[in-house]
Amino acid sequence: MSEIEITIFNQKLKLSYQDNEKQRLINAVETLNNSWSKFSHLYGKVTDLKIITLISLELQDSLDDMHALKDNEAQLVNKIELLQKEIKSKNAQLEEGLEKIKKYETDLSEKKHEISKVENILDELNIEVSNIKNNILKKKDE
Repeated sequence: MSEIEITIFNQKLKLSYQDNEKQRLINAVETLNNSWSKFSHLYGKVTDLKIITLISLELQDSLDDMHALKDNEAQLVNKIELLQKEIKSKNAQLEEGLEKIKKYETDLSEKKHEISKVENILDELNIEVSNIKNNILKKKDE
């Protein structure tokens, strides 16, 4: 463990820390000292303990806000996950619908082809009937 000498609330302190936590410790001290500066207008009017109490209340309020934000974030993440599941379900339904449409289009195309064949046969039959009619009329006229 290493040691660092720092000033918190105008008090010099020697703190031990683990090497990987030095920056976190420095950031925490800066935050506390910035909070101390916010209440500088109270120096000499109230005790340091009261100022520290105000800082503690402010920090606790910030922590409560952070917890509320975290809870809200968790709820939003849950909602997002539910929406993603719903989207996947809707996409699956859409894919199913598209497959049905493709099948209907294929069936329709096949039916159109069959109708075209029947129309061709009917046209041929019509021509034959017309020829027969003409032949009958010719024979009758003769």
